[in-house]
Amino acid sequence: MKRLAGKWALVTGSTRGLGRTTAEWLAKEGANIVVSGRDEEPVAASVAAMREYGVEAIGIAADLAEISDAYRLAAETFAAVPKLDILVNNAGMSTRKSFWEYTDHDWDYQTNVNLRSPFILAQEAAKNFIAHETRGRIVNVSTIGATHCHADATIYNLNKAGQEAMTRNMAFELAPYGCSVNCVAPGAMSNKPGTPQRPQAQAYATKFIPFGRVGSAEDIAAVVLFFCLPESEFTTGQTLLVDGGHAAYLPEREKMVTEKKPLKVEG
Repeated sequence: MKRLAGKWALVTGSTRGLGRTTAEWLAKEGANIVVSGRDEEPVAASVAAMREYGVEAIGIAADLAEISDAYRLAAETFAAVPKLDILVNNAGMSTRKSFWEYTDHDWDYQTNVNLRSPFILAQEAAKNFIAHETRGRIVNVSTIGATHCHADATIYNLNKAGQEAMTRNMAFELAPYGCSVNCVAPGAMSNKPGTPQRPQAQAYATKFIPFGRVGSAEDIAAVVLFFCLPESEFTTGQTLLVDGGHAAYLPEREKMVTEKKPLKVEG
């Protein structure tokens, strides 16, 4: 018996990488999938891949940097499916710069993709859950950087920290309706699912990650699936760090060297 049979799941950023793998894991358990990504062609390819698992799948192209697209994605999803059961806010992006180099455009673009659109989609999903008396699930995807610094990723990290706070508050408000909201925070990850680990990633993992490797999309998809299963209903408001023990390791102080960067002055 497939444990998610008959349910509908919207997975953002599900044309490749972690989102695609997560959608596949949900489909293997019988969930019908709404694929979402920026471009029509990869969306169509991902839809075809989901149907290989014997489930229904539809695709909706949307650029979550555009707030209007977030609302449109929700509206078109609800028009196309009987009711939504699962939302996975996976889509995310980061532009790497020193924090003093970020522009207003950088702020708006990253914050829309990483925080504002996930908030809108969760808000719309919650309304749909309540209207249909669905014991729905929302899973947000954060990062180890929400609590531990990434170099040159201030906006991304603070957006994801916001997602973790959002998770706790939404969980509190939706629990009386039988809906759960949780978050998974990946640690250091490999580039692409199914590809060999890069030598530099392996060297880093050997030195800094107790488990001896970086994470895979499958490691994260397994946790997302857990949060969506009937058996995990009583778990809500949680952020689960999946990092192979990375955050538990404190390197020797002489290894923690910060290189000063020159300030770029215009004109």
